[in-house]
Amino acid sequence: MQGSKHAWLLLIAIVFFGCNQSNDATSTVDNDPASGQPTEETIIVEKIDDEVQKAVKDPKAVVELFLHSLRDGDEATTSRLLTNKARSETAKHDMVVHPPGSKTAQFVVGQTIYTTESHDIAHVESNWTDVDEAGRRQSYEIVWILRQESLGWAVAGMATELFSGETPLVMNFEDPLDMLAQQQRAELELTRRGAAAAGSTQVMPASHSSPLSR
Repeated sequence: MQGSKHAWLLLIAIVFFGCNQSNDATSTVDNDPASGQPTEETIIVEKIDDEVQKAVKDPKAVVELFLHSLRDGDEATTSRLLTNKARSETAKHDMVVHPPGSKTAQFVVGQTIYTTESHDIAHVESNWTDVDEAGRRQSYEIVWILRQESLGWAVAGMATELFSGETPLVMNFEDPLDMLAQQQRAELELTRRGAAAAGSTQVMPASHSSPLSR
């Protein structure tokens, strides 16, 4: 159903930024400054640093690693590939990156389009395919919005068209409250149009229109 595809894309922001769970004992131990012993988490972070540092040189490589991390449920890498503002703003609102993880997901990363003369904003096309609850493969076209920061490229948001030819939905990871408000409005509209959208097999188009392109 087209409606289920739309709902997946709307929920993706919530999946990325679920409410922080304060009872994570592992995180408490790893962040204990009094601990003088290296932990397994510390070793993993060092490996992530190398992988991320290689990717941030190119926006397409960032999206490829970002989608790999989403598919694998790798919270640490997913978080490190976000812009500094996205991480700080979500932390301010007690939100954390929480990628879904899916062994059945596949993705293809497409072309990169620079949307500013200074080439400091990039839109990277992608197609994500996964199996829904009924066992049917569903495809989603998403444009990932990246900024070039001092250390390299990072993910600032995503865009997709919920309905062909209409204003695209933009999820701005740097403004989580606005992102959630847009999601709620879009879900209401999708519910209203649900009957008409049911049964369509179109792949949802993505869009390069974005208020982040400035």
